[in-house]
Amino acid sequence: MVEQQPTSAPPEFIRLLQQGIRDSGLTKAQVAFKADISPAYLSRLLHGVRGVPADTILVRLEDVLDIQPRGRLFDAAGRHDSVVSRVLKKDKGRVLMRSLGPLTDEDMDFILSMAERLAQKHSPA
Repeated sequence: MVEQQPTSAPPEFIRLLQQGIRDSGLTKAQVAFKADISPAYLSRLLHGVRGVPADTILVRLEDVLDIQPRGRLFDAAGRHDSVVSRVLKKDKGRVLMRSLGPLTDEDMDFILSMAERLAQKHSPA
């Protein structure tokens, strides 16, 4: 029987993860501990031996490494996070995303502040 070789995470994901670790000032062991993964697993990710982790691990890595904007690690992994997926599944989600394309950074800041206010209105405190 032939053993299947593991698929490594995309190079951009590995590069962003390495950069996040460098920028954080934390050791790899500290990152692994804070992200609730083993140091060996993190090492295998960084060396391209493991594929893209589960969404929950991606979220924890983004939080620990404070990768901004949120979702960049998902993008580098070639996946959408669960929030983006939920928005895109809505009838007008893709229309909304496409309408944002031509906006300036100033316009985006305004839209973001409005969206945050609406989200607070619909989220219990």
